[in-house]
Amino acid sequence: MVAFPKHLKFTPNHVWVKTHDHTATVGLADDLQHEITAIESIDLPLVDDELEMDLDCVTLHLADVELYHIPSPLTGRVIEVNADALDQPEQIFLSPYERGWLFKMEYDEPDELEMLMSSTEYAAFLEEIEG
Repeated sequence: MVAFPKHLKFTPNHVWVKTHDHTATVGLADDLQHEITAIESIDLPLVDDELEMDLDCVTLHLADVELYHIPSPLTGRVIEVNADALDQPEQIFLSPYERGWLFKMEYDEPDELEMLMSSTEYAAFLEEIEG
């Protein structure tokens, strides 16, 4: 079983969440790179955008002219975006759990955190879907 950072929560859409005082840093789990082709560009939400859990908020433009939509892991308001991810989207998987974050948000519904998977649950989920 692959080990993921214990302090993070995950969604089935390969999104990780790091929380601190009603804010969340959001990024893509490194295993997503096995499912997609090279990222040409990325569309991130804007600062002050209101996001709803499970509604698309990020779009990856892939090398094979395909779009890959990623839903928000939580409900809340965007407070910061990672300009480096916009400028060099291919770099987000080089250090996905540190420098490769996508955006930060203030989340409204702390109960939504209970719907996210722990790192152990996420690893088990990946094993199950990979067969």
